[in-house]
Amino acid sequence: MNLPTPAKLSAFSPAKINLFLHITGRKADGYHLLQSVFCPITLGDQVSISVQANPENELVVQRSGDLVHIPEEIDLTVRACKAFYTHANLGIGHSVFIHVSKQVPEQAGLGGGSSNAATVLRLLQQHHQHPIEPEQLASIGLKLGADVPFFLQESSAFVEGIGEVITPIQGISGHLIVYKPPLSCPTPKIFSDPQLTRNSSDVKIAVFDSARRMNSELMAYLKANTQNALQAVVSRNFPDWECQFGVFSSCVAKFNPQLIRMSGSGSAMFAVFASPSQLSNAVAAVADAPELNAGQWFACQIKNG
Repeated sequence: MNLPTPAKLSAFSPAKINLFLHITGRKADGYHLLQSVFCPITLGDQVSISVQANPENELVVQRSGDLVHIPEEIDLTVRACKAFYTHANLGIGHSVFIHVSKQVPEQAGLGGGSSNAATVLRLLQQHHQHPIEPEQLASIGLKLGADVPFFLQESSAFVEGIGEVITPIQGISGHLIVYKPPLSCPTPKIFSDPQLTRNSSDVKIAVFDSARRMNSELMAYLKANTQNALQAVVSRNFPDWECQFGVFSSCVAKFNPQLIRMSGSGSAMFAVFASPSQLSNAVAAVADAPELNAGQWFACQIKNG
């Protein structure tokens, strides 16, 4: 008997930037406690799934697209799919086809893999008419990666704990250039560095009320009072990255950026501008810099919902 062709569901899978990232402590199990503002951006991937019953009564996951070079056992989209069916009480007799078209560079600190995993969870929820409660889905996501719970919702957010305490923030906006240099910064090496600052001062969430009043006020506060605590570690351990950041900063600084930072644990960096014209000028400057020709740059915006 021929099975019907399964319907395909697709969704945009956004990258993110961290407007700041403080490490405030470390748990006994080794996980770091953090405070950060995560912002989804209009740079992202496209994820599609199709699902049909499997008469063999087992879960079969097939892949196509830009992630097939990653072994299945470490592909977060496959792990997300398996975790979903483990908890959804739907049985395991399903064949799932996952296709990912990538735009977000890997090992950039932009959350591409975590976003793809969250998007698979969201699409499976949609296909099966939401069998898992949101709190449980976030818990499943957290086991896949600390950034996954953030991507299960759609707005910018104040993120605390190990990534599981998420408070949505409305009204943050900005025009961005994101630059990914031709090198990677291994996350475990960054977080295990003995000189990593692990006692950053707490930031109060009330600060982000300013996003509802004036975005420029919030950016000015972040520039003066926060940092990415991982950036100093990356600069110290990767001199080539530090050189690239210096060139990037020099290129964009003349156009009055509101913020210049590394995102996550790197290696991507970004600059935020208030206007499209400032962004256009910054993009031209970065594109014309021979020292940055080997990297990738993306013009995008902070995504609002």
